[in-house]
Amino acid sequence: MARTAFPLTFGLTVGTRPYADALELGQLAERVGFSRLTFSDRPPDPSLEGWTLSTGVAVQTEKVVIAHNTLNIPFRNVALTAKMAATLDLMTGGGRVELMLGAGGQALHYQAIGIVFGSAGERFQDLRDAVEILRGLWANEKFSYNGRVNQTDDATIGIKPAGPIPIWIGALGPRMMRYTGAVADGWLKNQGWPTSLDQLRELVGLLEDGAEKAGRDPKTVRRALNGGASFAGEASTQAYSGRAGTGIAGMNVVGEPAAMLEQFESYRDEGIDTFQLRFEEDGIREHIVRFGEEVIAKAR
Repeated sequence: MARTAFPLTFGLTVGTRPYADALELGQLAERVGFSRLTFSDRPPDPSLEGWTLSTGVAVQTEKVVIAHNTLNIPFRNVALTAKMAATLDLMTGGGRVELMLGAGGQALHYQAIGIVFGSAGERFQDLRDAVEILRGLWANEKFSYNGRVNQTDDATIGIKPAGPIPIWIGALGPRMMRYTGAVADGWLKNQGWPTSLDQLRELVGLLEDGAEKAGRDPKTVRRALNGGASFAGEASTQAYSGRAGTGIAGMNVVGEPAAMLEQFESYRDEGIDTFQLRFEEDGIREHIVRFGEEVIAKAR
């Protein structure tokens, strides 16, 4: 278990918010050194749709990578998703689109809009099928694939992305971790920050085992943690609970910039190269600027 060959990068979790706010925060994050913006993908929520919102921000920024946290496979036709991603890649000049894919985790989000929510095994298979179809359509003029739900028959999307579109997978369970190591360009840890370095080491071990068994160099798989960052200390526990019963220690990086840098470095030693962060809404613009100036600049 060692550091990857990738540079240390930080992303801002834009989440769900009005378009003007999302654009302002995205442009601000880009200016102060963030490398990636991620958006929420939960169609039944009372918020703007994630792909449309991210596209609007993408075309009014210049260099930040655009992704979702995560883009849930059951919501969309996979062949159309391949074309959507290729289109946005071309619109933004190439190299700025990544697909952070999820198998889907909350049944009500699907059932409410008439989408069958399969078993864990079925959703895992559907994700595997989706990865094959996405890459097949990007690489070939026509592509056929017979999956459990996702199928193509001499399908074509009519265009090609400007270059390879990285596929990340949000994963936590052993089977999904090993699969991610075997096929994905990157891994995003599901369900927030690690509860401990031991938990992180176990997950990274599964990821690297999957890569090695597939004949891949584990260092070629990127690794991202996803949680909150706060300069405010323990008083921010409630703002960052994230899930019922989960406190700040297991979800976030907290403290002054020097303490944050130490925490990031400890995770870096365990193989993490990407940190996807959200900040407290109260004073969020100031937090983003401070993080860029006092953490990102020094981390590099």
